[in-house]
Amino acid sequence: MKSEEKKTELAMRAGFTLMEILVAVAIIGILGTVAVQSIVSNLETAKKTAAKESVDNISNAITSYYLANKKYPSDLRDLIKDNGEEEPILKGGDGALEDPWGTEYKLEKKGARRFVVISAGPDAEFGNDDDIRSDTTKKSGSN
Repeated sequence: MKSEEKKTELAMRAGFTLMEILVAVAIIGILGTVAVQSIVSNLETAKKTAAKESVDNISNAITSYYLANKKYPSDLRDLIKDNGEEEPILKGGDGALEDPWGTEYKLEKKGARRFVVISAGPDAEFGNDDDIRSDTTKKSGSN
């Protein structure tokens, strides 16, 4: 009889109490929140880096366009046009002209031989501090 009582007593002690489960769930929730915040922060940093790279790529494509046509493009869409003889200078179609937040890049001419490519940044509005510009990136494509 005593062995059965010991087995029953051990079986009751083997489980977790409600308090222990609640503490474990709370800890998992806190860790999950920290992880999600870190991922969101890294995603925004990655989008900014991608926009900077795209601004530089578009600036380089504008320079290539100038060398091939002896004039600058009137619009960024000129860089993705397939003229039948050669491939477009900027590959990726319309998607190559959109920043990571879904706004089209803007071409701003600064005189006859200078230009600036601009991404509106995370707020999707041009003219703010979060704009990403080819004249402020590490390697400027301005001529």
